[in-house]
Amino acid sequence: MVIGASALLAQQEIDKMSFKYMLRQGDKGQEVARLQSKVGARVDGDYGPNTKFQVENYQEKYQELEIDGIAGPKTLGLLGIEVLPGIDLSSWNGAVDFKKVADAGIKYAWVKVTEGQTHINREWARKFKEARDNGIIVGGYHFGRSDHNVYDNPQYDAEKEAEHFLSAMENVGICSGDLVPALDVEKGMKTDDQYNVEWCLKWLEVVEKQLSCNVKPIVYTAKWAWDLFLRKANKEDLQKLTQYPIWWASYNKGVEPKRNVCGWKEWDVWQHGSDGAVSGIRGKVDVNWLAGGQLDKLKVT
Repeated sequence: MVIGASALLAQQEIDKMSFKYMLRQGDKGQEVARLQSKVGARVDGDYGPNTKFQVENYQEKYQELEIDGIAGPKTLGLLGIEVLPGIDLSSWNGAVDFKKVADAGIKYAWVKVTEGQTHINREWARKFKEARDNGIIVGGYHFGRSDHNVYDNPQYDAEKEAEHFLSAMENVGICSGDLVPALDVEKGMKTDDQYNVEWCLKWLEVVEKQLSCNVKPIVYTAKWAWDLFLRKANKEDLQKLTQYPIWWASYNKGVEPKRNVCGWKEWDVWQHGSDGAVSGIRGKVDVNWLAGGQLDKLKVT
């Protein structure tokens, strides 16, 4: 039994190491700029020698930090800008042991709830409740299907899908401390960009009103979906869409999406892979980073 327990602890430590977001010299992007603004370096998004020097100066103030000029979870955490690991789940992931998921270091999860006007994802409520029970911050997402329109009216059709999502969510409630609901915008859109954007805005508006707090739902999409389904809509409506937080899919290693966020100034959540390995989940799972210090912005109050 002692050997088994030791092996389990060792595996948990390996898992947690897999979900450590770190910034170091040579890195570039929005999180570097966020770090620079906290340590007094020139804010240019480029982690050069001066930024490393300022990080080392900051680390010298705290006995628990190694003075190495690398901004890992401890340094970022003390600065209030830790980049948090999370997952998203659907019926494809099967049964999940959320205690193991939590022990692996996963902090949050979005769970697929609905799709279109009638589909409800299998076992979603069980996943939602078990995530909550194990201290994982959880939210629901809806897979948008503007191509399933019945009335050829983007506002009416989107309203029906939003009502379907909200009706399903009554099983668990949208509670204070949960992640905000997410709208998944990818395949399933019409070939009419203006219709799609008007549709998205209506869905988001209906759900936002239901939240009754000063937070907005989040939009999940990727560059390929933006190019195919959204970008040709009129600028005014695109500007309205990009006022919502963005969950951006770009499957690559590093500290930033290689496929630049279109329309939005920066990413709030970055889905960096679909082949993650997490204890408690059989097979591959989508893995995400949540931008430094932005969790409260994405929680229901």
